[in-house]
Parts: sequence; C-alpha cells; structure tokens
Amino acid sequence: MKVLDAMKLPESTHKLVFGFCVLVVPGLFIPQTAFCQTEKLGIVKYTPPPGWNKTQKENVIAFSSLNQTTGGFCIITVYGATPSAGNPQSDFTKEWNNLVVQPLKAEANPKTETEAENGWTAIAGGGAVEFQGNKALALLTVFSGFGKTVSVLGVLNDQAYLPQLQAFVAGIEMDKTAAASPATIQNNPATIQSGQPGKFGAMTYSAPAGWSEQRFQDGVVFKPLDLPAGEQLAMQIMPPLNSSGTLEQALAQSYDEAAAMYNTTKMYIAGGGNYGKNAAQRSFNGWEYIRGKGGVQAENGTPYKTELGLELFVVKINNRFERVAILESRKNCNLSRYYSSDRISYRNSIESLLFSLQFADFNGPALRAGSAKGPGIVGVWQGISLAVGATSIGDTLGVRYKVFSPIFLSNGQAYFGPKFPSEGLYGLDTRIPPELHQRDWGTYTFSNGRGVLKMLYADIPLRMEGDKLIITPNQTDHRFFKVNPVDGATFNGTYVLSEVNGKIPSITFTSDGRFTDNGAIKVLYHEYIDCLNPALVAGSGTYEVKDYSVLFTYSDGRKIKIAFLGVDYARSNPSPATLMMSFNEDQLVRQ
Repeated sequence: MKVLDAMKLPESTHKLVFGFCVLVVPGLFIPQTAFCQTEKLGIVKYTPPPGWNKTQKENVIAFSSLNQTTGGFCIITVYGATPSAGNPQSDFTKEWNNLVVQPLKAEANPKTETEAENGWTAIAGGGAVEFQGNKALALLTVFSGFGKTVSVLGVLNDQAYLPQLQAFVAGIEMDKTAAASPATIQNNPATIQSGQPGKFGAMTYSAPAGWSEQRFQDGVVFKPLDLPAGEQLAMQIMPPLNSSGTLEQALAQSYDEAAAMYNTTKMYIAGGGNYGKNAAQRSFNGWEYIRGKGGVQAENGTPYKTELGLELFVVKINNRFERVAILESRKNCNLSRYYSSDRISYRNSIESLLFSLQFADFNGPALRAGSAKGPGIVGVWQGISLAVGATSIGDTLGVRYKVFSPIFLSNGQAYFGPKFPSEGLYGLDTRIPPELHQRDWGTYTFSNGRGVLKMLYADIPLRMEGDKLIITPNQTDHRFFKVNPVDGATFNGTYVLSEVNGKIPSITFTSDGRFTDNGAIKVLYHEYIDCLNPALVAGSGTYEVKDYSVLFTYSDGRKIKIAFLGVDYARSNPSPATLMMSFNEDQLVRQ
C-alpha cells in the first residue's frame, strides 16, 4: 500500500539561522520521485536516497546528507514497527513527544494532517527544533495500522532537501501481510486492564495494564504500549514442555528453544554458560519455579549484531513445565548500559504477570496481599539497627548502624531491610518482593507483647515496651518508633534540594493537591540512568498521598510514585521548614 505523501510545509514562515524561510501548506501533496532499489526494515519498504550515508541500529535506520559548501543537511530516520497505542492520534502524540519534543526541544501539539488508506492511517506534523545548538526543522510522519506503528522523522536546515524528504516518505510502503498477526485467535492487540484474566491451555494469567495482548495458537505475547522508540520488550507465554526432568533441565531446554524461536544466537556470560540462573524455589502460590537470564544476538543487516536480553521463567506443574520468555533490548545511555525492563513500571508488570499464574490442575495455598494498616504491631516503624554490607576503610567487617524502617503486615509478612520500598506501599503486592529479595523479607508471630521475626538468616525476638517496639538481632536490643499514617497529607510552598550539576532542583506544592516540578522529582526518584528516569522532563499536575507514597500524576499522562514516610511531618502544618521524601529520606528545604 502506498501511504500518505509527505505533507508540505505550513504557510507561516520560520526564519532559520541559515537565512531561509520554510512554508508548509497542509493538505497539499507532491508526486513520488523515483530513487533506486527498494529495501526493507521489518514491515517497512522504502527506497534509499542515492548518495546518502546510511546508518543502521536495532529496528532503526537513518540516511544523512551534508552539503559541505552551504552547511545544509538533512537526516531521515525510519523507526521500525512497534506496538500501537490503540489509535493513530495517540501514536502520533507519543512519537512526537519521544522523538521531537524531548530530544529536539520542539513545541508540543503541532498542527497535523491525516490520511487513511487500506487499514493504515498516517498523521504528519512539523515544527522548528534545536539540533546540535542550531535551528532546524523537524517533519514527523507516523503510520498506524494492524496493531503497529511506524515513524519517519526528517530533520533539515535547508529547504533544498524538501523534495527528497517528501519523495522518500511518499515512496514508503507497508507490508500488510507481515503486519498482520499470523495464526492469531485475537487478530488485533487489545489494551488490557489491570487484573483482566486470560487463558492459555491449563494456565490462567492476569494481563498487565497498558500492555497489548496478542493470542496465538502456540502462545500469548504482551508488549508495553508506551515503549520508547527504538526499544524492544515482549513477554511470551510458550507452549508447555511435557517432561519428567528437573527444573534446571527444563530451563536449559526452554532457553535453547526461545533463542531459536527468536532467530538469535546465544552469547556467553562471564564464568561460562549462556545464562545466569537463580536456585529453584517454591513461590507463595505453592508451585516450584526457576528463572535464568542471558544475552542473545540478532542479525540486523550490518556487521554488528543487535544484542538483546533473554529471560526464561519456568514453572513445574505435575509432569510438565510451563514457560514464559522475555525478550528485550539492551541499550546504552550516556555510557551506562541498561535493559528495557530495568524501568520500574515494566519490571513491576512483568513480575505481577509471572506471579499471577494459576493452573487448572494445581491448587496452591491462598496467601492474600498484606496491608500496613491494622492492630497491634501492624504498621511501619523506624529506628537504628545493625546492617551487614560491603567492607570499607575503617570498617573491615562491613557491619554498621543504619536507619531501618521495618514493616509488619496484616497477613503475617514482615520487611526488615535497610531501604524502604522506593515507591512506598501504595499498589505494592507484598507477596512478590520476598520472591526477589528473600534476605529482607520474612514472617512474624506476635501475642501478649512478645513475638518472633523469622528471617532467612535468623529468628529475631520482638517485644513491646510502652509505645516502643524492641527488635533484638544478634542479642542486641534496638528500639523502633511507630510511624504515623500519612494518607491525605498535603503540602504548600516551594521546596528545593541541594545543587545538582549547577542547577537547584525544586518543586512547588499547593494545598489543593497540585504541583509544579522543576527537577526535584528526577532527583527523588533516584534513577541515575537518564533513559530510565520517568521524571527526566519537568512538568506539573496533581499529587495525592496514600500508603506512604506520594502519587504524582502529570498533565502529560505520566504517573510516578515516591516513598514518603512522613518523618517530622505534621498534618497541622502543610508548610514545614523541611520535608523528607523518598526511600532515602532526602531533605527538601522550603523557600
């Protein structure tokens, strides 16, 4: 199918530093110009502009041209197919924000034009941008159809390149056959609401909110709808493996199958082998499982293969093994490497799906999620306790005193680790963290003023003395004070953090539940890889305090949670001189 011819430029003029004006007239199109032989990027067929430099990365290909005499340039970048957000306008808004607003400082909400044909809808828009310190023009065309979206971005500073850019976009075709999902039970991916059940064979699962779901005869695939351009992340339920072997053997076979299924080559990890693995263990659901993760490489048409992460989650049910594979990008960001699932929101969705798995022929124990609200010692406490960690100069044993915030839950679970959950307790399924961080979680019993905290490494005595909880690890008493609930707390005023890279991060609260952030939430989130920090871009919106979490809802749709224990906070004074926020209890100072 021939998709939308590239839009022409608006009638309002934009004077660029190179001394020319660009006009765009919505609704006018020019005929296709012939280039050379067509090529493909997944489902995208295109004709490379002759004589232009070509650069290719994972699911992205770029063409560039530079006029050495005039300094004029044009860069055309094609971003291969990713899951659609569900409608063309949402796709365009997401791509414009990710590809143009954030990296190139363009204005939001550009004027657009739309054309639809044969199941595909194309939306195009443009605007002035900053490129490497100079003025330029960005033109973005986003194609949506068959549950997928493809973007083409042109950045140029010389109107002489416009005919070539327009002809390139006009010449793009989509492989409709490849775009459609083969052998699907549900042809169009659907946005799944949290907790909505699904079935595959004897397995029942709860699909994550905000992920697309595609059902095939031999599996189910989930992908996040807001995945950044150029990244890849998918969970795939695989067919069960009927075998009488061990979990370790099933993991090895499943890893090999998944690598072959994705047409990838297995990589080696330090120490040998293709993947690292955790010891087999029994989940709170009662079934045994094992998980492993390694790296694989995929061909991309260049001498440099694309590196991906491959993770397998294998569950033993009677005489078979149920499997879930996770394939994801491994990227670089300012000299730091990361996986797509390193984003907290994605990892939470993955773990929630994995540990929601139930099976028609297996009845496990019913452990309900815990709450920090209840009688007795149920709640959040804070005090000083011994912590064992890495050694250092002057601390050859690695033993030191740290602030601890123990949590005793209504279902008998307990947290006794050195760091409070980074997002607080709101929305936390307390059954899952112990599967991932066994040393910090345990269970407890308590009656008549005394009890026992059962941790992986020891049974620790508990007792109450007045309003203080005495916890006695290593035969040494440590006193803890109960933290007051913070539900419904409000703040008022502008607060700042210490200087970071020459800037003072700040945030302004109003007592009616609104905020304006100018870099403070980025610091409070404590994610030092910029590409993973959802608060990288400042913004404003509303806030709410629940279950020791501050919920920030941005006007652009972002939702971020920051831990808030309410230390030194009183409801009677919403404008204290200082506020302590985050699991690290960073101090914000009122201006």
